Amino acid sequence: MNVKARRPKVGADKPAAKAASPVLCEQDGQITTITLNRPEVGNRLTNDMAATVRQMIDAAQGRVIVLRGAGENFCLGRELPAKAHETLTALEAKDIHTEPILSLCAAFERSRLPIVGVVQGKAMGGACALAAMCDVTIAADNAVFQLPELNHGIPPCLAMAALARRVPRKAVVHLVYSTDPIDAATALSIGLISRVVPRADLDAAARTLVDKLAQFSQPAVQAVKQFMRSAPDLDSQAAADLAANLLANVVSSKA
Repeated sequence: MNVKARRPKVGADKPAAKAASPVLCEQDGQITTITLNRPEVGNRLTNDMAATVRQMIDAAQGRVIVLRGAGENFCLGRELPAKAHETLTALEAKDIHTEPILSLCAAFERSRLPIVGVVQGKAMGGACALAAMCDVTIAADNAVFQLPELNHGIPPCLAMAALARRVPRKAVVHLVYSTDPIDAATALSIGLISRVVPRADLDAAARTLVDKLAQFSQPAVQAVKQFMRSAPDLDSQAAADLAANLLANVVSSKA
């Protein structure tokens, strides 16, 4: 794990770091920035990279996590090991195809810190799901999102599982069946991302939000994350009860 204690830029304009590590982790006060750092191949995500990002999320200190990709694209999807193209047993297929991504997605869910995604260029396949799983996702107006897996005879069920709680059903199914890319404006309209800004403004917009989150009351921010983790799956009364309990805990802690 490559950790540097210096102030990083949180947007996409930061040049790729000289370090050879495919994933970088930089700590700037209360902000942890995780950067997919394989721009020469569009930051394609290997299983080892997925494990590293998971570990970085779990170990993150401070108040905010930023997830971004170096270079022109956020991430062009997964890069599986050579063995993935051989005949596999069901257990081997699970270990190679599903466990690395499921483990990474679980880290997004359990993190006590808000995760801000910063997306430019292409976010394909699993990367589309990662962008959606961030608590807030700011995208440049040149961002493109796509689930092309059916073109390769693969059902993108893992990505669908991540999107299902965040994006309307019809929109998810259309993304999967059409395999067509959608632009940032369309991604915003279906709730896949949070905000679209001009490409030139991506860094500044992300930094403004991240700095604001870092200044808020940490118990209050974490209560918001806890509520949003559970409330969408609850009935209205249970959601209201959860909201009341979280609010009471935060307020009483100030007494």
